Amino acid sequence: MSLTPPELPQDAAYTPYWCEENVYLLIQSFLRNTSLSEIWEVFAVFISNHSKTVALWNQKLSKEPGQPVIWDYHVVAVLRPRKFSSNLHSWVYDLDTRLDLPVTWNSKLERSYSSFQSCQHRNNSLFRVVSANVYLDRFASDRSHMLARTPPGTLPNPNYLQPAPPYPPLRGPQCMSTHNLMNFVSMLSFNDYGDVFDIKGISGFFA
Repeated sequence: MSLTPPELPQDAAYTPYWCEENVYLLIQSFLRNTSLSEIWEVFAVFISNHSKTVALWNQKLSKEPGQPVIWDYHVVAVLRPRKFSSNLHSWVYDLDTRLDLPVTWNSKLERSYSSFQSCQHRNNSLFRVVSANVYLDRFASDRSHMLARTPPGTLPNPNYLQPAPPYPPLRGPQCMSTHNLMNFVSMLSFNDYGDVFDIKGISGFFA
């Protein structure tokens, strides 16, 4: 038995540097397809660490081929088959990758972390896995984390560090806050936004 992963929706929204919103809208699109939800479990996966310096290979924004990008965090969508067998795969949808879209979890792990063990410890990644419904219901961002900082004594600068998406900021229907992005980015295990894994644990969850 094999399962073909769904293609990226033709109308999938993409704004560079806004991975958490790209994934939010992608997951929203996936969950509108009830037949997809019957076959696949859908997750948002936040990749970060306690120092907010994670190394990812094969990213579009890498300055040189073969070199990693160092992010404070990154977010991807992952589809895991509801019925597992040895020849079924989980699939990763990373709109910022140079790899296939989607790509199997095992391939993504190998090729995004090909030099993982040679990195300094501060660049080792942790993974927060959030179920699709929790993410859609409880995530909110007012985009304040992307506002340009101004020197003391100057007038506030309302400009974003990178061009903002053309739609209004996102806020889940069950979210009381207007901005809780950093609760998802945090790799402290004791909060209500999914589960945190190291590289070994995440391999077991999706492999």
